[in-house]
Amino acid sequence: MGSSLSVLASIAILRSSFNDFVPQELRSYIIEFSRRFSSELTIVVKESHEGSTNHLFNALSTYLGSNAFNNPSAPRRVAVGKSESMKVLTYGLDRNSEIIDVFHGVPMKWGYYTDFNSTLHFELRWYELRFHKSYSDMVKNKYLPYILDMAKRIKDQNKVVKFYTTRGGRDGWSSKGIKLDHPMTFETLAMDGELKQQVIEDLDSFIGGKEYYKKIGKIWKRGYLLYGPPGTGKSSLIAAIANYLNFDIYNLNLSAVNSDSSLEYLLLHMSNRSILVVEDIDCSIMLQNRQTQDHQSDSISNNQIPRLPQVTLSGLLNAIDGLLSCCGDERIIIFTTNYKDRIDPALLRAGRMDKHIYLSYCTYSTFKQLAANYLDIWDHDLFSCIERLLKEVQVSPADVAGELMKAKDPKTSLNALIRFLENKKLEAQELEVRSEQSDSFNQKDEQSQKSCKTTDSGDSCFQNENEFKSVTAHSSALKKKEYTVKAEFEHILEAVLLKHGDIAANCSLHSLQCRSSFLDIVCGIIQKLQATETNDLTQFELESMSSSVHDLESVRLEVGWLRQRLEEIIQAVPPKKIKSENVEDTKEMDRKQDDRNEETLTLPKETATTPITNTRLHPLHHKSLVDGLL
Repeated sequence: MGSSLSVLASIAILRSSFNDFVPQELRSYIIEFSRRFSSELTIVVKESHEGSTNHLFNALSTYLGSNAFNNPSAPRRVAVGKSESMKVLTYGLDRNSEIIDVFHGVPMKWGYYTDFNSTLHFELRWYELRFHKSYSDMVKNKYLPYILDMAKRIKDQNKVVKFYTTRGGRDGWSSKGIKLDHPMTFETLAMDGELKQQVIEDLDSFIGGKEYYKKIGKIWKRGYLLYGPPGTGKSSLIAAIANYLNFDIYNLNLSAVNSDSSLEYLLLHMSNRSILVVEDIDCSIMLQNRQTQDHQSDSISNNQIPRLPQVTLSGLLNAIDGLLSCCGDERIIIFTTNYKDRIDPALLRAGRMDKHIYLSYCTYSTFKQLAANYLDIWDHDLFSCIERLLKEVQVSPADVAGELMKAKDPKTSLNALIRFLENKKLEAQELEVRSEQSDSFNQKDEQSQKSCKTTDSGDSCFQNENEFKSVTAHSSALKKKEYTVKAEFEHILEAVLLKHGDIAANCSLHSLQCRSSFLDIVCGIIQKLQATETNDLTQFELESMSSSVHDLESVRLEVGWLRQRLEEIIQAVPPKKIKSENVEDTKEMDRKQDDRNEETLTLPKETATTPITNTRLHPLHHKSLVDGLL
């Protein structure tokens, strides 16, 4: 043992003395001379090649550094660091270090060396590869290309995913991009299990399909259309895809692009291994397609100057599927929309949007994933109740997630979700009933209009038109809920709008507040007429209502139907004195009025045979005068 240590120490001393006392030029000559009689071949990879960066040198730094700790012949000195573009620490060989890499059973001896040029004040760096001469073809054709490919994969896996946006026109993409620190992954994505697995398999097939795409002569790109109701996870799926593939995201806002040429410029400056996202493709801009002429004619008819689209449909098609699309590899194009039927079919065909992914309302599979994410449970006694409700109610995964976030306790959170789903179910049932009533009303309206058209009498037709003027199932004003009236008048206003249309649409006052106050007056009059017996209305009250209606008509509120009905009521109701401040006078007037009412009035013989002893309207007569208002 002692003799062995003495030999090793002697060798170390000789080697140190050789390096110290023998000049570098002589050492190099001796080493070169000795290699002439060696069976090994040496390849030198310098930092620069023909005046530019040597990509093989950078690839070796990545490849050999990744093997520094997984190699039996690991070097004693390893360099470590972290760049801004990498998510993890990166390793490399320190200067004058050596490592052996085994490729197909053949040892590849690598060394990393540096030297300082005192004249140029520049440090020279290079790698040396030594291997048996018989493997030269394998090294040249297989090993070195393998290093380039592996280094690219390592960098792609470890790089930071960035998010780029358009700044408009030829300004291009945002210069540095923003680090996309989105936590969504396929493990946490709330999505139907089978559909999620299909998406993952399709992505894996695309990433590993470089040679296949080359073989069939297609550009190495893939198009996805994500469609479905709002809140179903379209943006979350995009983030999960980006994190799964480590692809940068380029968010294209078409409304910020000035022309087709600007769009081409943007796409030419996208990096490989990236995702081009166009959200809400159906409503971001008005694409010039086969319907353009119709849109332009509508604009002209409305006395508006037609606005030319910023990006044409043909320009977008050429950008994503023309010769321009071949200027990049491993690209994914994603369109999102809530309404698939609004997109031009030319954008949806295979080769542009290869896979259409429908993201539906929350399913039981999606709910279980959400429960696992938010409550850390995969099963519970309340799951069966929730599964039944999800089959009866349409809610988005975002709504379900919002309910699950309100409480940490699983039982409390699930009970709250059940109440939420039951309320949604009741709302859906009420909406269905209203829809059926509206459909029934429309059918009656159509029948009335048809009978109006076939009526020979002009007066009769005019009456039908007034009765059903501007009747729609739901007027635009009612849909948008533009008008705000007192709570007690809401059902009256709804009935008025359904029956007579938006009576305030042509009002000379444009303020919604003013229109709403006028509609309050209309609803108040109708409520008064419906709640009071006609015989109990005083002449003063009727004239006051009539004056209010005339004032409303002066500001172009369409209440002619109400004025006409008030005139009929005034003619049908006998004159009734306004209440006097003097009680005695009031009693006297009431007594005289009663006497007159008790007088027997006799109709002509040819029209009646029974005397009428009272002019008070029958309740049915009152109903016929008032109910026709709504």
